[in-house]
Amino acid sequence: MKKLALFLIYLILFTAACGTNNSNHKEDSKLESTEKTFKDDTGNEIKIPKNPKNIAVLHPTYVGALVKFGHKPIAVPEFVNKNKVLNDSTQGIKRIDNTSIEQVTHQKPDLIITTTQDKNIKKLQKIAPTVAFDAEKSNYKDNTQKLATLVNEESKAKQWIKEWDTQMAKDRKELEPVIKEKSISVLQQTPKGTMAFSDHLGRGTEILYDGYRMKQTKALAQATKNKFATPINPENFADYIGDFAVIATNGKQNVPFENTNYWRNLSAVKNKNIIKFDVTITQYNDPISLEKQRDIFYKALMNIK
Repeated sequence: MKKLALFLIYLILFTAACGTNNSNHKEDSKLESTEKTFKDDTGNEIKIPKNPKNIAVLHPTYVGALVKFGHKPIAVPEFVNKNKVLNDSTQGIKRIDNTSIEQVTHQKPDLIITTTQDKNIKKLQKIAPTVAFDAEKSNYKDNTQKLATLVNEESKAKQWIKEWDTQMAKDRKELEPVIKEKSISVLQQTPKGTMAFSDHLGRGTEILYDGYRMKQTKALAQATKNKFATPINPENFADYIGDFAVIATNGKQNVPFENTNYWRNLSAVKNKNIIKFDVTITQYNDPISLEKQRDIFYKALMNIK
């Protein structure tokens, strides 16, 4: 009888333990089913929601891809108000101060998207899983694919990139008499002076260099090899400005360097190969912005004789 009693007690304890293990396993499985791992540009592997519903985006560059693929964020930075294309495509979405932890917290996000340069990353990580992108480490196609991965829309991103590449090839063929083997420079007058941009910082650079395969001058390519832009002085215009020049303006902003002889003596100016481009309409390198920029630059180049 004692042996039987001990056996029954053991059996009860064993069954209870199995029940506990099964319960823990079910809880772990349930947790795993709602999360996935994403490696961002910091190199960290982050546990994020498998199907994020409340995404706060803290830099304009990373808004357009989500919207393009049918996943509007719950909050975007106030900067989008200054950009017509993004402003129009994010109507009804809350604008916030991207530097305000309080405002981000108030939105109750389940995922936050920011840049590696964001000084508040550690604080943001306490609010929700935070993914950081670095424009120096990834180009617009990389960003489009990564952002699509966050919302399980990889197939849509691949399709967009495929269609985009097809459009760029078609444009190149049509524009070949004008752009083949030609150099082009994108300039903007800023508080820091006249800046000449790299080949991957919005303002149409992705289209002109990657899409249309126009070139940078040697001096500009070297100066922007490891940075987004370089300041240039009027006396150096001839080295940095190619066969064509794009002037990125802020609305109807006056561009002082156009009144200098250094500018007037450029072959691009004499040949009327100048394109004015308003960054308040579109500026960034997300799919929505790029599509608008393509319209602008394709038409401008087609009109150049």
